Amino acid sequence: MPPETVPPELPTKLDAWKDEEASLLESLEQIEHKHGFIPRHIAEEVSRALEVKIERLRKLQTKVESNVRKEVDALVEKWKDEEGSLILILHEIENQHGYVPREIAMEVSYALGVKLARIYEVLTFYHYFKLKPPGRHNMSLCMGTACYLKGAPSMLAEAKTLLKVEEGCTTPDREWHLDVVRCIGCCGMSPAMVVDGKTYGRLNASDVSRIVNQATQPKAAS
Repeated sequence: MPPETVPPELPTKLDAWKDEEASLLESLEQIEHKHGFIPRHIAEEVSRALEVKIERLRKLQTKVESNVRKEVDALVEKWKDEEGSLILILHEIENQHGYVPREIAMEVSYALGVKLARIYEVLTFYHYFKLKPPGRHNMSLCMGTACYLKGAPSMLAEAKTLLKVEEGCTTPDREWHLDVVRCIGCCGMSPAMVVDGKTYGRLNASDVSRIVNQATQPKAAS
């Protein structure tokens, strides 16, 4: 599994972990309130448990950093003699992860001897690159002149309400990412949008819900 791939069950596990920690702190506060202090054997047991968690986290982080470094070194070696090697490397990272994670951008900066600010100039200049993890489903609404005049703003408002997310953002469960683009080259079909690579045209606000439901329906087995 690539280090930046987040299992869908992870947010739930993190919430459970936070609940567990909150419960532990509440218990300690109750003990302190009752006795006026935390008994030594309890404090030592809690400390040992936390130290084990921290040590495991450090080992996992070291492993992730090592994998990231190997990935970047391989890309640098592959493209080092090509003109525009930075763009080519960033494209491969985008294709692999669906976006360009900051920790990988930092490794690219170090490996190429290029300032991180320069890398982010490139990433923000080209619309192709994403700086945040994409959703499982991606919606790109066109706000070009033709689409704008024929109702794209009302479609965007409906999408924001339906998905409960702002443009350029991904829903907390990473199911949907909502983007606004200047043109998708389908002015004759305005207003138009692209969902999961499929172009839809001659739409209105009421079509947004239908298309979202269609995209999230399980695919029939062939």
